[in-house]
Amino acid sequence: MRKMILGTIGLLLISIPGWAQESYPKAEVFGGFSISSIAAGSPSTRTSFYGWQASVNGNLHRRLGIVGDFGGQYKSVAGVGINNYQFMFGPQISARQEKVTPFAHALFGANRTSALGASSTNLGLGIGGGLDLNVSDRLALRVPQFDWTPVRAGGVWNTNIIRIGIGLVFKAGE
Repeated sequence: MRKMILGTIGLLLISIPGWAQESYPKAEVFGGFSISSIAAGSPSTRTSFYGWQASVNGNLHRRLGIVGDFGGQYKSVAGVGINNYQFMFGPQISARQEKVTPFAHALFGANRTSALGASSTNLGLGIGGGLDLNVSDRLALRVPQFDWTPVRAGGVWNTNIIRIGIGLVFKAGE
C-alpha cells in the first residue's frame, strides 16, 4: 500500500510541469491604422486625427503581458499641420481562447503634440482593450482596439480623447 501511495505521488509530481504548459505566444507584434478623436469645445463636436499604431507585447504568462504601445496621428487644421504621438507602457491581461483573444490594459507614458514648429510632451494614459480574431497560431486580426487616452498638459487633464486601432497581430514563440 505504501509503495502504491508513493508511486501515485511520484506520478503526480512528474506530471506537474505538463499542467503549466498551456500554449500561448511569448511575444505579439501589432501594427495598423488608428484614429484619435478629440472633443473640440463641446463633447458633441469632435476632431479626428488619422495615422498609425503599433505595439509589442511580451507575455509573462498565458493571461499576463507587458506591452509597449506607440501611435502617431496627423491632421491639418486651417492649413496648420498637427502631429500627435503616444509612447505608453504597462500591463495587459488577455483571456485567450481558440478563436478570439479579448484583452484589457492600463498604459502609462507620454503624449507629444507638434504644430507650427513647436512641440509639447505631456503625461499620457491609455486605458482600454480590444479583441483579436485568431486567423492561425501565428496571425490575428485586431478588430478593434479602443483606448481612452487622457493627456495632462499645463496642469489640466484633457479627458475627452479616444483612440481606435485596427490591424494585424503577428505572434512568435510558444
